This record gives sequence, C-alpha cells and structure tokens, in this order.
Amino acid sequence: MRQTLNLKIYQDLYNKIRSHFYKPGEQLPTESSLAAAYNTSLSPIRQALGRLESEQLITRRPGKGTFVSPSMPWENMQQMSGFGTHFIDKQLTDDSIHCSTVECCTKVMPAEQAQLFKTEARAYTFVSRIRYIEGKPIFFLNHYFDGPSPAEILQHGEIKSIRAFLSAHGFKPVYVLERVKAVAADKELGNIFSVPFGFPLLKIIRKELNEKYEPIIFCEYYVNSEVWDYRVQYNANEF
Repeated sequence: MRQTLNLKIYQDLYNKIRSHFYKPGEQLPTESSLAAAYNTSLSPIRQALGRLESEQLITRRPGKGTFVSPSMPWENMQQMSGFGTHFIDKQLTDDSIHCSTVECCTKVMPAEQAQLFKTEARAYTFVSRIRYIEGKPIFFLNHYFDGPSPAEILQHGEIKSIRAFLSAHGFKPVYVLERVKAVAADKELGNIFSVPFGFPLLKIIRKELNEKYEPIIFCEYYVNSEVWDYRVQYNANEF
C-alpha cells in the first residue's frame, strides 16, 4: 500500500514539475506541508522526493529547502512534440537517440501540403530526417521553414530536435496547431519503418506560429504508433 502511495505522490509531483505548475528554480513546499497535502506520513513523501532527486528534477539544499532544478534534463526531449513524454518516461539518454538526414535542400512546398498548412506553395528550407530510438526507426520527419540555409544545416551535423536547433537560431514559436490521423504505410513508409504495406502509422501535421500568429515552422511527420502513442498534457494556468 505504501509503495502505491509513494508512486502516486511521485507521479503527481513529476507531472506538476513537467507542466511547470512548479517552475524551474521554484522552491517546493516543505516535506511536512506535502505530507499534510497528501494526507500521509513523511516516509512516502521522502521516497517520492528521493526519486525526483535521482532523476535530476529537484535539488535539495541543506537548511534552505527543496527546489525544482533550474535546467530540466528533459527540456529538449519535451520539445519533440506529443511524444516527448515517452522520452522522459523511458529515461532515454542522448546516446539512445539518433537522426539520419534523408534530404536537406531548398524546396517548393507541394500544393497538397500547402493546402493542409493553409500557406502558399513557395520555396522553403526543407529537411527530411529519420529519428531512431535505441536503433529502431520510430519517426520520419519533414520540416519546412525560412532559413537557416541547407548548407548551414548540413554543416551542423546531426540534429536530434529541429525545434531546439531553430530556437537557437532565433525561431521562437508561441503557438502550435496540430492535426493527428491514422494512415496506412505505403511502400516508402514501409521501407523506412521496416513494416508491411498497409501497417497503421500516425501522421501528424504541425504548424508553429510566432507571437504575431505568423507561421514560421511547418512539419509533417509519421510515427510507428505500435511502439509509441501520442500524449498531450496541458497546464490549466495557460488557458
């Protein structure tokens, strides 16, 4: 019973930290306050906090209290869309994630994609990648955006998160619009994911916009949903 309570408290605190209910650098309530809030003794509270500390989500400062880590080890992973939760839950290391670039060029967005994204079919920097998790192809990602140039991207080498890469180049998405649907693998997707023709995959269309609600990043990608499902978590304070 205590083990179940310990895990319940850990998961609740974990979710509050991950959703920025408790923000980076913020001090957590005292152990006594948490025990009162969860109507329990100090033991499961300390066990839950110990696990959070081992995962580098909190730091304990003798005589001062417990604080959310100012730099989350999973922040870049969380930028990998609605699948970021899996990166966190599976405690994947950076060495577990690899991307191979299939295509990197200046490319006119096809009319079909332009219609889906509700934008003009003009030339963008285009990057197509396969993301491998522990050696298995899980994501096939296609991004369109205005700069950096293909030469700059190729010079950079492996890019595990386009969003993190573009953020470092001044792209600051504020709003994200996504559409998710199930599709059947065609020959190309079957070869990429090593799955049979007609195998069910998830297709995500994502448009990221700046503070003026202008689209700055377009993404169309496919996911082996037999391995990972799509999850979304919201912070009620954001609405």
